[in-house]
Amino acid sequence: MPFGDGAQLRDVYRRMKREGYAFIASNVAEPNVLLGLLEGAEASRADLLVQISYGAMGFAGAGDAWAGLRALSSYLRAVSECYSIGIFLNLDHQQEKHLDLVERAIAARIPSSIMIDASHEPFERNVAITRKVVEMAHPRGILVEGELGIIKGAEEDVVSDEAFYTDPDDAVEFVERTGVDLLAISIGTEHGVSKGRTLTLRLDLARRVNEALREAGYDIPLVIHGSSGLSTEQLRELIRCGVCKINRDTFYQYLYTCTAYDFYRQRHESIVPPEGVRFDPETFESSNDWTPDKKAFDPRAVGKEIQRAVKEALMRFNEEIGSAGRSLFASGSGSGSGSSPS
Repeated sequence: MPFGDGAQLRDVYRRMKREGYAFIASNVAEPNVLLGLLEGAEASRADLLVQISYGAMGFAGAGDAWAGLRALSSYLRAVSECYSIGIFLNLDHQQEKHLDLVERAIAARIPSSIMIDASHEPFERNVAITRKVVEMAHPRGILVEGELGIIKGAEEDVVSDEAFYTDPDDAVEFVERTGVDLLAISIGTEHGVSKGRTLTLRLDLARRVNEALREAGYDIPLVIHGSSGLSTEQLRELIRCGVCKINRDTFYQYLYTCTAYDFYRQRHESIVPPEGVRFDPETFESSNDWTPDKKAFDPRAVGKEIQRAVKEALMRFNEEIGSAGRSLFASGSGSGSGSSPS
């Protein structure tokens, strides 16, 4: 289907909250992961939320974040027409210093939603910055995700050596004063490489935040950042606590590297000349009859393997968290097609 807007994304979140399932919100910086995600979501009949961080924009734009955002979002819009599922774009971890870019993106109606991260600021400053983005985005029908509490680890250039958990009462005040559509909370997850079994996951706190917001009339989706490393049961417990968006980035980075490493390691003899053989990579001349195999070093070959690995991973995640078969847009999908986490 054509690229989804904020109103359609809101409908998806409402159903997720009502029926108890979630997005695996997946970060991308280049086409191979993106294509694997699209294939995986289509195969499992689940809607897809793609995320682009400021750093990914700069990478894709040769240092120019605005150029990178336009390039990646245009690519996503073009290829989304080949799929039947709902496909949405979230600008991930935007900061106050990125507001000029955020404003341009809103004016161009590029994203379906925006995550503004002022969680490292004092409460009042966080409210003011987040509210400013809401006032820019809502008139264009774009959803806004705010964050309250600080998650341990590094995300882009924001680094914290310790976590500061989200307070339920503060969460109600924050949502009331900012008007955000989603709230990212800190309950013990970590950005970067972390092991779920070693985390102290405050499910009780997530439950209290969700209940406090609902009782105050703000039954909005909760968001968990830093989910790479969490087990299936931990993810299911989070969804039962009102979480509808589970961010995942580090996992895909590691999967990408391992897949490429295994691919080239298995084809070492087809790419690297044998010891003692002189080889000129410009002329393909060698001191014997050895020559590299183009099927092994063509970037499209390893790219297809990366896409396949990402596809299979997302399909597995969608089954585990109950979003498989629940696309709001794909024909043949519906509330009876998937199963909520239990």
